[in-house]
Amino acid sequence: MYQPAVVKNRKRLCLEPWVIGLITFISLIVVAVCIGLTVHYVRYNQRKTYNYYSTLSFTSNKLYGDFGREGSKNFTEMSQKIESMVKDAFHKSPLREEFIKSHIIRFSQEEHGVLAHMLLIFKFRSTEDPKAIDKIIQQVLPEKLQDAVGPPKLDPASVEIKKINKTETDNFLNSCCGTRRSKTASESLRIVGGTQVEEGEWPWQASLQWDGTHRCGATLINSTWLVSAAHCFRTYKDPDRWTVSFGVTINPPKMKQRLRRIVVHEKYKYPSHDYDISVAELSSPVPYTNAVHRICLPDASHEFHPGSEMFVTGFGALQNDGSSQNHLWQVQVDLIDTQTCNEPQSYNGAITPRMLCAGSLKGKRDACQGDSGGPLVSADARDIWYLAGIVSWGDECAQPNKPGVYTRVTAFRDWIRSKTCI
Repeated sequence: MYQPAVVKNRKRLCLEPWVIGLITFISLIVVAVCIGLTVHYVRYNQRKTYNYYSTLSFTSNKLYGDFGREGSKNFTEMSQKIESMVKDAFHKSPLREEFIKSHIIRFSQEEHGVLAHMLLIFKFRSTEDPKAIDKIIQQVLPEKLQDAVGPPKLDPASVEIKKINKTETDNFLNSCCGTRRSKTASESLRIVGGTQVEEGEWPWQASLQWDGTHRCGATLINSTWLVSAAHCFRTYKDPDRWTVSFGVTINPPKMKQRLRRIVVHEKYKYPSHDYDISVAELSSPVPYTNAVHRICLPDASHEFHPGSEMFVTGFGALQNDGSSQNHLWQVQVDLIDTQTCNEPQSYNGAITPRMLCAGSLKGKRDACQGDSGGPLVSADARDIWYLAGIVSWGDECAQPNKPGVYTRVTAFRDWIRSKTCI
């Protein structure tokens, strides 16, 4: 027979108190060092934004009148050229990693040329010396612009740069049309198919309210004028009973105004959807803020190309025959060419040259009741936003082959100017 194995009791390992204390002490030191290194790493790599206002003289083969009007095609092209030259200058300097962007605010005419007014935005480590930063920025731009190849022909010696704070930066940006505090423009899926909007994302959006009840959307085009749809005022004509609110919620509003007068296009005749445009004058100018300011109006010759990504916003229903919303919603839509939109399975020839279609032929993404009069917008290469369309009509909401139909703003650019001088 096998003898059973004898299992001996294990001795319990006991540490001396001084050993336990030493281990605890070393552990605390390691933790403290790790925390210190982490704090140092975070602080060292934390970046602070530095904003500067700069002016720069240049000459061009174009007349000032060709590009001096904000929002025009020539303004955009000239701004892009100068911004690109400034970007190249900083990218060839020690500030390549710190330079974020330049942004032309406006142009002004001088006796022997033109002055570009622009913002320069940088991000430096918070540990950097602000005086050293200012000094190197002042040196780099005039030096590197000497190698810039035009047109336009820049004058590096004319460069002036001064540091400004965030409030001043915001004021400059808010004075420009079409700027917004945006997240990345990711696709939004419910106004039908979209998502709720954060403050400052679409600062030109307004809510038109008859006797305090939301009826339509509208778009701020300067401090005293809105653009909307003509059909919004078909049976509601008295400006004294209309109020206008701004901000991402109707209640509470960011700002509220009354209307002084309403101008409906002379050729609009219900029940036709053609010439569905109006402008409305506010009782007093609205001050521009991060949350409320104007969109850019495109030139009459501006072309928005089929397939272009656009956004429509509004307080309207999230489904056909639904109720309006207190919070502003957005949805990304695609511009659809008129020929496709006029096919028998879509609108069978009802789309006139004064209309455009946007949405999805699969449905699911669209404006709806209560969004009428609101903006359909598109950005240019500088991320400046333009009013492409005005929510007008459609067959129900978000149905296949029935995209939203919008008033084509470029077709009425001269009419808007004739009524508002904008």
